[in-house]
Amino acid sequence: MCRVVSLRMLLASLFAAGVCLSLLGCGAGISSNGPTAGGQLRGMVHGGQQPVSGAIIQLYAAGTSGYGSSATPLIPSTVFTDATGSFSITGDYTCPSSTSQLYLVAMGGNPGLAAGTNNAASVLMAALGPCSLHGGQLTLDPNLFISINEVTTVASVFSLAPFMGGDATHLGTSSTNMVGLANSLALVNNLVNTTTGQALSATPAGNGVAPQTTLNTLANLLSACVNSTGVGSPCSALFGTATPVGGSTPTDTVQAIYNIARNPANNVSALYDLTTATAPFQPTLGTAPNDWTLAVTYSGVGLGPTAMAIDALGNVWVTGTVTGSAPYSVFEVNSNGTLVSGSNGYTGGGLNLPSGIAIDPAGNAWVTSTGNVVKFRSDGTILSGTSGYTGGGLSNPGSIEVDGQGNAWIADGGSKSVIKLDNNGEILSGASGFLPGNGSLPVGLGIDQSGDVWVGDGASALTEFNNSGTVISGGGYPVTNFGPMSVQFDASGNAWTNTNDCCVSSPGGLGLNNIAKLSSAGAQISPAGGYPNCISPGIVSGLATYCIWWNPNPFALDGAGNVWSVEAWQTKVNGRVPNPMFSFAVSEISNTGTLLSGATGYGYTGLLGSNNFGISAQAVAVDGGGDVWLLWGGNLKEFVGVATPVVTPFSLGVKNGTLGQRP
Repeated sequence: MCRVVSLRMLLASLFAAGVCLSLLGCGAGISSNGPTAGGQLRGMVHGGQQPVSGAIIQLYAAGTSGYGSSATPLIPSTVFTDATGSFSITGDYTCPSSTSQLYLVAMGGNPGLAAGTNNAASVLMAALGPCSLHGGQLTLDPNLFISINEVTTVASVFSLAPFMGGDATHLGTSSTNMVGLANSLALVNNLVNTTTGQALSATPAGNGVAPQTTLNTLANLLSACVNSTGVGSPCSALFGTATPVGGSTPTDTVQAIYNIARNPANNVSALYDLTTATAPFQPTLGTAPNDWTLAVTYSGVGLGPTAMAIDALGNVWVTGTVTGSAPYSVFEVNSNGTLVSGSNGYTGGGLNLPSGIAIDPAGNAWVTSTGNVVKFRSDGTILSGTSGYTGGGLSNPGSIEVDGQGNAWIADGGSKSVIKLDNNGEILSGASGFLPGNGSLPVGLGIDQSGDVWVGDGASALTEFNNSGTVISGGGYPVTNFGPMSVQFDASGNAWTNTNDCCVSSPGGLGLNNIAKLSSAGAQISPAGGYPNCISPGIVSGLATYCIWWNPNPFALDGAGNVWSVEAWQTKVNGRVPNPMFSFAVSEISNTGTLLSGATGYGYTGLLGSNNFGISAQAVAVDGGGDVWLLWGGNLKEFVGVATPVVTPFSLGVKNGTLGQRP
């Protein structure tokens, strides 16, 4: 097994030995006594449009001993690019297993400068994915051709950032989140064509719009450094500007783009100003963006969607309709945005105006509907009969969650009670359900690590039931200046809730848009009014723009306990609201209440002619790859790799004692 050394040590030793790294080329590889069971892998390395000669090529398998763990180098011989930037690997590697996730790294090299130049600051990569059987051997596709450049580097790092330790050689996951890592590698193919090295404008399946201009702009930021000697500017300018507050200064291009991916609101304009007029990758952004997030927009999840849930495979489930009326449907979309359920979704079983949705530990989807609850198997087969589950006071069910035993808990607005069903749909809460201790209307709910159910009343308090339905919070846990709605829990057992308080004044008199935090004992930790998810008012085109209450604002927690919340923005002109009325973004709040996403959040594109997410942002969720999903108006928007992976679904976290944690 080869000894792992640092990039700078490796390059220094090669130059000391007089290894040829000039434009004359060194051939595709230097032979050694490596394994011969591997397949063929060919490709080319470019800095912008310039071939990079003498770059060291290494094939890595992502680590399996934890997030950011050391990746395993698979090529014991030293492989270089030739004078054209080309390389070929034949019989020099073996795949550890069929589940191993592989990626290529090109380190150093000469981007067409004076002979002997080696840019040690240039590190480029391309995500590949798993091996499979070819000719009886476990290898990558022998016909695969890989372009490695700044575009593939940006796409790979953004997708894989939640699994990286900050550089190209530390990329891994836990043994229990191989699915999340695999999904993130596959997501790279929705951003870039790794054969041509070009950013995509549409996903390969034709079901999504890719962030081509933003991706190209980020690639151009790296290009000036890659196509230099690596010493001084432009690399020093890039590395300094990409350094987050309190963070370490990067020393190579992968580290730089990693910093940008993990801190997308940091030095946005200053980074944009580093782009040059002769940037190699086009088309690009014409002005500095609001932030450096990459997001893919998928269509085809029906009209009027209302709720969203993510299962253990990373598939996204959405409630909605096909035509705006019957048939009502449930749509299932896999982790790369492709419809699993077909264009009409899953229908039948008494489904009528579906609203809430939750996934049980076995992967079944439970959907609240008018007067009933419909249960779908993971393949869309109806498990609840022709009319769904009824009885027990069910009349106007809304929010739904499933506990670790597979029991469903429903907040029913008609009976003003909480109704519990077992895994077969039998009523466990009696003829009239469980009643909140203060007699209030149950609106949203969540289930904590111990299986207790917390219910928001939309007015002033949270009620906690034990798993048998007994109220253990007395008259409820008060939430000051708040109308608590849905509830979620972090790994420490703290409860988080959003607000239904649409009319408590914000600076614009348009309501609160905040998130409140309570301890596991029900004591409020956040200030009165909660933690703000935006800064209001802002100034857009010289007009005061206000962050407002919406819907209420949906939210989700990631595996680090950070809060991801929908923001809604509105501008008033002379006291009136012009069209378009709203714009939406998503905010990130730390577990201690610090706003991390800047004044206007991620994805904000401004008002007065732009309506970012459409007419209604309905739900937000985080998956096992650290992607943040937003649901609105028949579309899904996936923010790539911005969050910390979290166990999905919630019920599996409750069952396994991993609620609110990284898988």
